[in-house]
Amino acid sequence: MTSEEAFAKLKELLVTDFRIPPAKVTPSATFRGALGLDSLDSVDFIYLVTKTFGVKADTSDFRELHTVQLVADFIAARVTALAAPTGPSAPT
Repeated sequence: MTSEEAFAKLKELLVTDFRIPPAKVTPSATFRGALGLDSLDSVDFIYLVTKTFGVKADTSDFRELHTVQLVADFIAARVTALAAPTGPSAPT
């Protein structure tokens, strides 16, 4: 998953579940400032992100992720890591 794909899904989630106007959801938008999410919204957002993307993360993983783009980059990296094969490849 690319960061752009993650951003698109995050934007959809914020517009649909938090009723944020699409124009406000920009890469540099901050969750508390620009988007107006409070602490309870933040917990709900993290829950929805982990369910939507199928990643495991703690609220502490999101502590320094203040913009939509930072979360998109984090999610893209996590999804890519999950999809990467582990261990040596079997010969074909």
